[in-house]
Amino acid sequence: MLFCLLACSCWAMTAQSADEKSRLKIPAVEQVKSLRTSDGVPLQLVYYPSHGKVTATVILVHDIGGSEKTVRKLASGLQKAGCAVAVPDLRGHGGSKNADLDVSKKRLLVNQLRMIPASGGGRIRKSANLKGDLETVRNWLVEKEAEGDIDLKRLCIIGSGLGGTLAATWVAADWNWLPNTQGPQGQQVQTVILISPVWADQGISITNALNVRTTSSQREVKPILEHLPIMIIAGSDDRQSSQLFKRLKGARPTSWFKESANGTKEQSERKLSPNQPKTGPLVFEEIRSSLRADKLASLPSGNRTPLQLCAWFISETLSRDD
Repeated sequence: MLFCLLACSCWAMTAQSADEKSRLKIPAVEQVKSLRTSDGVPLQLVYYPSHGKVTATVILVHDIGGSEKTVRKLASGLQKAGCAVAVPDLRGHGGSKNADLDVSKKRLLVNQLRMIPASGGGRIRKSANLKGDLETVRNWLVEKEAEGDIDLKRLCIIGSGLGGTLAATWVAADWNWLPNTQGPQGQQVQTVILISPVWADQGISITNALNVRTTSSQREVKPILEHLPIMIIAGSDDRQSSQLFKRLKGARPTSWFKESANGTKEQSERKLSPNQPKTGPLVFEEIRSSLRADKLASLPSGNRTPLQLCAWFISETLSRDD
């Protein structure tokens, strides 16, 4: 079973593998400054090409108030573990600031925050008239895939703090893009990792994303609430993360695992009934730390660092032989 692999030996193997790869030459990162959203906001992202064979493609979303720099340690660590990682500076942050959007001077308005995960307008995704920050990054990755550099069938999104809430909202939008006569358009995100996720703040809530229903393989699914593999990583006494885990756990009574900061492990002992649909795995990892969001994501040492946990979960849910 998936959760049985969460032994200490797993963390040791992950760390050993990362150490071995770190001795090899790491590909140079690529700064991309030519992106623009549908509402005209210029975006900058940093792309970390995979170190060796690509195990997954990752979109890493920093917290509001952060930037690519505040999650750089996690991005470079995932690169060493074989992931291709795209890290955008969200609008108003880092290299994506302009005269009208600068979080160092003022908070983003709610309508600007809601544009970050926006995706929609029409039935053809590539010509949709609503493309927010994350959708714009995804479209850039589509070009990378066409060049043969990555595989978007192994797409993971990692969101930190309120960035995690926005990431989950975009995942729900991605899953709402249904196939057309030319083939699949969406449902590319296969794994979700949330670090110190925020249930609601600054006019943004994860509730709508939890309630999204769509169709997959001719059956109705709720991608965030029930379907996709989700890992939550949180520091001690992070109430909003615990609240979200409990909500997801209630929708996934047979497929959840929790490891507390003190090492206590809990796992569902219930089995699927004959008529009960299978749900995706849910993992809650609590770390003994008062840090949250981007600072927690960059935690450099410990028995279970966010980097080790992310690398393990991505490997278990996305890596496969070609």
